[in-house]
Amino acid sequence: MENVESAVHKRRSQLEKVGKHKYEIALLHRVEGRLDRIEGMMRIIFHGLGDYFHFDRPLVEKIACQSDMDLAIVSLIFEAGPSGILAKDIQARLPQLNLEKHRILRIVNWVNRSIEDAFGRRLIEKRGKKWAFTDFGVEIWGATASENGNSLKSES
Repeated sequence: MENVESAVHKRRSQLEKVGKHKYEIALLHRVEGRLDRIEGMMRIIFHGLGDYFHFDRPLVEKIACQSDMDLAIVSLIFEAGPSGILAKDIQARLPQLNLEKHRILRIVNWVNRSIEDAFGRRLIEKRGKKWAFTDFGVEIWGATASENGNSLKSES
């Protein structure tokens, strides 16, 4: 009986066949593929049910703004209202940050990319040469002080 059991060979696993490193890389690619499919399904759900979702400002700030500098730039663009603000005006209003115009552009693009990946919409758009909040951004951040003043005047 013992000879019969020893004659059966144990098969090698995939790990032993291709090597540990290649096996872990292939496993990582499979997991990343699954994650990409799940994120794609999540985006489809957000697009389809987007009108029913209401996102809070702290959640959007957490997703969009990595640092205080990002938050300061986004807040300045919001305060500018629907007319928007030039990059050089942002630079002038935040001298303590010592920003260059191309750095502001990169921050705005990064914020938009992260918000678009999460919610499928942009937060900030370019209007001519100025940066301004989109309707989605105004909905989240609320009405600006200038818009509140205009709505109070029109009501009286």
